Amino acid sequence: MQPLVTIIVPVYKAVDYLDRCVASLCRQTYENMEILLVDDASPDESGTYADFWASADGRVRALHQPENQGVSAARNRGLDEANGDYVCFVDSDDWCEPDYISHFVTNMTEQKAELACCGYFADGGLIKATVNKPLSRHLTQGEMLQDIIKPGGDIRGFLWNKCYSMAIIRERQLRFDTELSVMEDQLFNVTYIRDANVFWYDAYQTYHYVTHGTSASHNLSAKTFASEMAALDKISDVIQESDLRLSLQKLLASNRTSLNDAFKNKE
Repeated sequence: MQPLVTIIVPVYKAVDYLDRCVASLCRQTYENMEILLVDDASPDESGTYADFWASADGRVRALHQPENQGVSAARNRGLDEANGDYVCFVDSDDWCEPDYISHFVTNMTEQKAELACCGYFADGGLIKATVNKPLSRHLTQGEMLQDIIKPGGDIRGFLWNKCYSMAIIRERQLRFDTELSVMEDQLFNVTYIRDANVFWYDAYQTYHYVTHGTSASHNLSAKTFASEMAALDKISDVIQESDLRLSLQKLLASNRTSLNDAFKNKE
């Protein structure tokens, strides 16, 4: 029997993008999926759009948060409701190629991976897209941790270019840190990788990451600066359990320096 894949989509002020996102998921060539649209008490009609898609496709479920709690709480709600063997996270303003899920399932099953990574397009130009080349390989835990922590590269701390094993998430009771407003995805990835062993990277591009000039991830303020520093501290605590903690701590120290310099230059 084919593995069930849960796709979790946090939804907030997404009326301009949600139809394109969900339509791309419903058109996946891999059909054994459940798509969880988690409406984070959005003040616009996003919740209504989610309900429409739930009525149009039996694989879609609309979940409504009683009050706005943030993206981490929305993803945690999705994890609480997930029935899948694997889980992917998709942002509501992004969209996917038709073989996004099928490629993940192939790589997770054939490579016996506990985490699979894909290539991606960058629609908007604020970050660099991956190179669509025939590159696929296993990575060690140390390589994965370094690729998650460093600010550049093809893998990074994103959620949407990865497929996770729900068995590990359930066994370790992994959830997103609701105290963080930024870099919660990187912290989740570092924690997950600490508890996993087999990692696979495939450069084939299947995800469209849409960037906007006003995106929170691209605007540094005193609030986001403090949040990023707090996230780096929590990541540091997690990697204390890694055999590579010395080299990883040096990388984190470099990240802190770069962040501090960027903040000073904005003042």
